[in-house]
Amino acid sequence: MEEKKNQKQQWEKAYQNNVDFFGEEPSELALSVVGTLEMEEVERMLELGCGQGRDTFFFARKGFDVHALDYSSEGIELMRSKAEDGGLKMDIGVHDVRDPLPFPDESFDAVYSHMLLTMELVEEEISYVLQECLRVLRPGGLNIYSVRNDHDPHYGQFLHVGEDMYQNPMGFVVHFFPEEKVRRLSEGYLLEWIKEFEDSSPPFVKRLYEVVLRKPER
Repeated sequence: MEEKKNQKQQWEKAYQNNVDFFGEEPSELALSVVGTLEMEEVERMLELGCGQGRDTFFFARKGFDVHALDYSSEGIELMRSKAEDGGLKMDIGVHDVRDPLPFPDESFDAVYSHMLLTMELVEEEISYVLQECLRVLRPGGLNIYSVRNDHDPHYGQFLHVGEDMYQNPMGFVVHFFPEEKVRRLSEGYLLEWIKEFEDSSPPFVKRLYEVVLRKPER
């Protein structure tokens, strides 16, 4: 637990020192899947691990009813300030995804997370998060997420801290995903697709999987 507290402090410090840690533009994942969200007629969506909100604001400006959570209070406070300045209404809050999601069953048309599951979460915790997402999705709803994969140039580098996790020189623990792990963790969902892509957001290029899961209809 001490390691996880230290990771939270890492993110608080990173966001405090840089108001656009990953840049201002939406992520490659957000740009890739927004058409799918529109085609699926998604209205109400939940973003987990929203960070400083670069994707949250993108989706809100596209007309989605976005609810966003992150465990960094620094990131959430910055988002609230930006939302107020931009006249955007969003439900934003501080939450650790290792705890139950604070929403009733079948509350959302889609759940979205960019690189959240690639943080310092062990597989058991990741499975729990995905099952909580399944709970709050309506039947037929989408769970869209990205994770750094085992083709990433940093996979196997630096300090090994367990499972497929390595701590980089910046002090962040990264969980890397082989495709087999993505498939194994999709239990209870219909796996729509797994696509590999590159994300060039600072401070370096990353290789990720774009994963789209669907909650089965009743």
